[in-house]
Formats: sequence, structure tokens, C-alpha cells
Amino acid sequence: MSRNGRIRILGPIDLLTSDGPVAIGSRNLRALLGTLVMSACHAVTVDRLAQAIWGDNPPPSVDSSLHSYVSRLRHLLGAEAVVSENGSYTLVIEPDDVDALRFERLLLSAIERRSEPAECLALCREALDLWRGPPFGELSDEDPFRLEALRLEELRMAAMELSLESEFELGRYELVVAELESLVEEYPYRERLWHLLITALLRDGRRVEAMRHCTRLRRVLAETGLVVTDVVADLEDQILSGAEPSLVA
Repeated sequence: MSRNGRIRILGPIDLLTSDGPVAIGSRNLRALLGTLVMSACHAVTVDRLAQAIWGDNPPPSVDSSLHSYVSRLRHLLGAEAVVSENGSYTLVIEPDDVDALRFERLLLSAIERRSEPAECLALCREALDLWRGPPFGELSDEDPFRLEALRLEELRMAAMELSLESEFELGRYELVVAELESLVEEYPYRERLWHLLITALLRDGRRVEAMRHCTRLRRVLAETGLVVTDVVADLEDQILSGAEPSLVA
């Protein structure tokens, strides 16, 4: 952690210090920090920052108002944390001092250790523990945060699926099934979750339940006009033939 703390955007934007979380003032100050974080160590123009903070209704004096907000950030993060040059501002920070960057590094390490399920699982859990809610908090549905929030949420789902795959490879089928049954209700259109659930049920000897979930998946996808992939048919063949199921990559 840096001298002043770790910036957190995987949930409400704040600063985590050795004394605990520190709020980042107003909505506008959070918008400024969130925009700088998305381009950490790269220059962000005044125009882009102004759009993120005020949208189409900037104040009469954008430069002075922005300078005031940057001064507040420097007070929170350290005098050298935000650099001004050529009409732009840059957040200068180590990757592990931002929770989202640390999360992505841990996820990449987990993917690289996929063949070692215990290590992969530990890395996934460490990565997922960084999450506290929607990325950027109340700003997640606003421009310019919406697309980045969606990207991060997709990576969170990838980490969750990878952690369940690791649990699966470790033979913890009952635990995996219990969690996946909840997840397919919450995310009914993520086929990967259904595939994991059905395969875990097969490995656990619960073939009738596995076939029932295949039927449910077909119905869910048909209701939205989506085509069921060959993977589902392969799983059904494994159920009917009694073959040993394998986890689809």
C-alpha cells in the first residue's frame, strides 16, 4: 500500500488507509478520481475530466474549478500523486495501489495457474475479496464509467467461474452445485455456469438432476431466441450413456 492508502473503485470509490476507509468527498471529486484511475499513469485531458465531472453543464471557469478538485485529491493521495502537464492531468500510482488493477493482476495469475487448482482457487478468492459492490459505486451507470464498469463486472464473473472450476477440479462437487444453483438463477443466460452445474451434478452421480437442468437450460435459451450450443447436446449424451463427464474449457 502506498503512503496514503489504496484507491478502491470495486464498489463505492474511496481510499483504504491503515486506519480504515476514507471517504472521497463529493460526487464530483469521486468522478475526477474514477476518471483518472481508468487512465492511471496516462494523461487525461481537461476536456475529458470536465465531461466526466459536469457532463454538458460545466461551470463558467472549468480550469479553476478543476484545479480546486485536483488540490483536494493531492491532499488525500499525496502531493505527487496527480501531475499536471500540457493541459492534462495524470494519476501517478503503483498498480497494486488500485484495487481494480490488483484484481486484474491476480486474475491473470490465476489463469496462468489453471492447471494447479489449489493455487488457482487461492488467487481467485484473493481477487474476488477485493469487490464490495458495483464498480465506481453510484457512478457505475453514468458516462464515462458505464463501459469500464461492465468490463470489470465481466472479469469478476470470469474470476467467479474460474474459482468454481478449481473447486470442481478439487472434487468439491456438493459445494460447487450449491453455489451454482444460486448463480444460474441470478445469471440465467450465462451458459458456462449451467455447464459447470450440470457437469458437477454428473460427477456427483446426480444424473436425473443433471438432465433436468439441461432441459431447463434449453427452455431458458429458447425463450430468448438463443440457440443451444453443441456442448449441451454433448452433456445430454454423457448423461444418457453413463460416460464419465469432463469439464469443458
